[in-house]
Amino acid sequence: MGGTWKTLVTAVVVAGLAITAAVQHATGGHGLVLPFLVVVATVLMWATRAVPEYLAAFVFFVVCAIGLVAPASVYLSGFTGPATWLVFSGSVIGASLGHTGLADRLGAKLAAIANGPFPAVIARVAVFGAALAFVMPSGMGRIFLLAPLLGAFAQRAGLAKGSRGRAGVMIAGLFGTFFPAMAILPANVPNNVLAGLLEATGIGVPTFSEYLLLHFPVLGFAKLMLLIGLLAIGFRDVARIPAPDAPSPPPMTAVEKRLAVVLAVTIGLWLSDSLHGVSATWVGMAAAVVCLWPGSGLLPPNPMRSVAFEPIVYVAGVVGLGAVVGYTGLGTRLGEILTAVIAPLAGNAVASYVGLAAIAAGLGPLVTAVGTPAILTPIAPVLATATGLPVATVTMSQVLGFSTIFLPYQAPPLAVAVQIGALPAREAIRYCLMLALLTILVLWPLDVLWWMLLGRLP
Repeated sequence: MGGTWKTLVTAVVVAGLAITAAVQHATGGHGLVLPFLVVVATVLMWATRAVPEYLAAFVFFVVCAIGLVAPASVYLSGFTGPATWLVFSGSVIGASLGHTGLADRLGAKLAAIANGPFPAVIARVAVFGAALAFVMPSGMGRIFLLAPLLGAFAQRAGLAKGSRGRAGVMIAGLFGTFFPAMAILPANVPNNVLAGLLEATGIGVPTFSEYLLLHFPVLGFAKLMLLIGLLAIGFRDVARIPAPDAPSPPPMTAVEKRLAVVLAVTIGLWLSDSLHGVSATWVGMAAAVVCLWPGSGLLPPNPMRSVAFEPIVYVAGVVGLGAVVGYTGLGTRLGEILTAVIAPLAGNAVASYVGLAAIAAGLGPLVTAVGTPAILTPIAPVLATATGLPVATVTMSQVLGFSTIFLPYQAPPLAVAVQIGALPAREAIRYCLMLALLTILVLWPLDVLWWMLLGRLP
């Protein structure tokens, strides 16, 4: 980002803080003014990357504390939430993959099947990432598993750091494992938040197969094809990747075998979480403890130096921001405004459905994809009354909206991928925006047609 933009963003933040202080001292209370300014300033910093994302999160924490925006248990709730600790455990596992050499070995295996014309490589890597979403329910876990593996593959394929080819491979794998997973019920956090709120509010949770039927043909499969086509065009100038001409790898070392066992057990427990009831977060933390254990050999002698803490602070900030929006009443006020906006569409089922999806998509940049269902689900009955649609249709329309991601910070797994260097920020932002635009222009109409075919829309 140029210096002019950084100056502008900084000026906006400082002006917001000055206005906040003036209102606070003049009135003795701030109502929704201070929370609104804090949320807008924080989102602006994340969206423009005027300062590092973790620093913007620290600014958010400090202003919330000084301005008495909410109790510490609210704006710091991200540090006690599962998403943050899943990031920590994923960072530890990723560091172990790199330290033991297992990432290089797995990358070599992937290189053996992913060669040829670059569009074909893009397609195979993206499909591999999407397939992983069916067997590994943690979106953050998939990012931390794939990032070192794809990095090792790119190195084996001769794609240097900073090259366009490497960027294409990383975007294909990481976007491929994230976006189609929005159509698989347990595979991303927003889906799980939606399911949890549907159960808590008594609306009712769709089954795995029902959710898959409603969303995967368009938002899963078609979106994956759209992503592959977009990347194939965008990286068409990248040279063909030759088949690897490398000697057979040496036998696995003892530490590689130990880490392979840890990964196998961890993934097995992630797959069977419906049987044992232990969340993916604490399964990941158990694996992190094993990796960090002195003498395990799975990390260097000072293991905590290998763990990236910036993504942890950032994700805690994202979760805390969503909590502040809910606590302060911004979410409620937003719901009232949205009800008034959608009411004129009553009587037109298709227009109401698309309007609700547009509202969900528009909320994403403000409260992130995770916060969108947290705001819209509790007011779904009100929105259903306003539009005349069934409550189930209103709640499922959110998926079309919150799966349309404009910027990486809206989705913690993508934002973390940028933070750890797996995704180049400029390319990630560019392809997020292009994919969002194509999703609205191509997939939204297809989704409406699919729902009409299923009889869910008249």
